[in-house]
Parts: sequence; C-alpha cells; structure tokens
Amino acid sequence: MRLAEARGFVMQALRQGGWNQAIGVIDAVGNLRAEAEGLDHTRAFGSGRQILDRGDQSLILEVIWSLIVQGILVPGLDDANQSWPFLRLSEYGRRCVEEDHLLPHDPDGFLQEFHQAVPDADPVIVDYLTESLQCFIHGLNRAAAVMLGGASEQAILLLVKGFANSFADATKRKRFESDIQKSQSIFRSFEHFEKQFALIKGCLPKNLTDNIDSLLRGIFDLIRNSRNDAGHPASGTLVDRDVVYSHLRLFIPYCTRIYDLIGWFEAHNAQDNGGHGPA
Repeated sequence: MRLAEARGFVMQALRQGGWNQAIGVIDAVGNLRAEAEGLDHTRAFGSGRQILDRGDQSLILEVIWSLIVQGILVPGLDDANQSWPFLRLSEYGRRCVEEDHLLPHDPDGFLQEFHQAVPDADPVIVDYLTESLQCFIHGLNRAAAVMLGGASEQAILLLVKGFANSFADATKRKRFESDIQKSQSIFRSFEHFEKQFALIKGCLPKNLTDNIDSLLRGIFDLIRNSRNDAGHPASGTLVDRDVVYSHLRLFIPYCTRIYDLIGWFEAHNAQDNGGHGPA
C-alpha cells in the first residue's frame, strides 16, 4: 500500500466511525481495502489487520500521526482514557467529517478531485496548488495562502490571455494587450478584463454567467487578500487555518469556471456574438 492509498482509506475510516483506538482505525482500513479489492473478509478472522500487507500498519500509523499534528485527531478517548492508543476526532475534525470537507487534509484525494474537474489544468497551477496543500497539512498557513495565491494568479493570467485571443479585430486586441502589459499588478489586469468582459457577458450561456461575479471576483479577492496578508509581515495579520481551508475548497469551482470560460473563448470569437464584442 502506498502513502496516498493509505491516507485515502484512513479518511474513509474517519467518516464511517466505529473505532476508538488506533488499532480500530487500522482494522477499518484493512476492511475497506478488502472491499475495494473484492477480497474475502472471512479470511481476516474478524480483524482487518489480516488483510494488510507487511509494512501497511506502519504506513497507516504515519497517516494517523499526521492527522494528529493537523488537529484532526486527538490521542485519548475520555477522562478515564486520556492517552494513546485511544483516539478520537477533535472538535475541528468532527466538523470536517460532518461537513464532508476532509479533502484538503487528503492532498492526493483533493488533487484527484481537482483533476477530474479541470483535466487540462496548467502545470504551473497544479504545482502551486500541490505546494499549498502540502503547506496546509503541515500547519504552514501563511505559506499555504501564498502558494494558493500563485495558483490563482496563474489561472487569471490564462483567463486574460484566452480572452485576448478571442478578439477578431487585431487593433482592439493590441489595445487590450497593451492595457494588460501596462498593468502593474494582477489586480489591475483583472480590472481591465472585467470591463471588457462585461460587454459580452450577455452573449454567454447562462451556466457560464450564473454567480459569475461572486465566483470570479469574489473568490479572486478572497485568495488575493489572504496571500497579501500572508506575504507582507508589516500587515501583522495572521492567516487562520479555517480561512486557508475554505479557500482551498473554493478553488476547485473557481478554477473550473475559469477553464470553462477559456474554453468558450477558444470556441467563440468574442467579436462575432451579436456585435457585442470587446471595445
């Protein structure tokens, strides 16, 4: 069993419950693996551990301790059993399970979901997102915010580039590209895009424009502001784990909509949609 597989099975075990010790989680993982591989549970003699290969238990314990470090799990059960090997979900972990929002704590599962939603994602976006997830699970919230900001910025740059390429009029395209080049920040570039995009928004299908302001501008601002707070010590602002957590969860629908728009720009010339192309 590889680490990514072990982490995924442990996450499933946390969701289904029924354990109160580390060994219970290990048994649950063994049973989940048996189900996934269509193995005969009877040969486990009631213990999922019998399903596991040599070294798997150590790998599962590594995942468990990683989740303890992240604040998902806590050693101990109650006042009478306050230490290892007893184990329970923290209040934060319980909330994550109840809301089914464990994925940021499972970077492999998160990236799998991301690739399903955005199969052709730019490698730069994937690299920054991967580093953000790794920083997050190690409690490096400032670094996670900065890396997620990098992923968001690359996505917006590709959106702006895709929009520029959709201009039929070469002169207008050069004017737009010139405005973008003169922009001294990603914020200004996005502002130029918004102004021109507003001129053709009505020509796009409803599924691309529904909640577009909150999904694009809203999430863009959230991630950018968090990155700025994290990257400027003079701000004195701490980056909260819950904030990074929520931004990671928002990134998938945000990036999905960006790529849907890029795809539409590639398939439709912005100038040819009812005469409402960019000025």
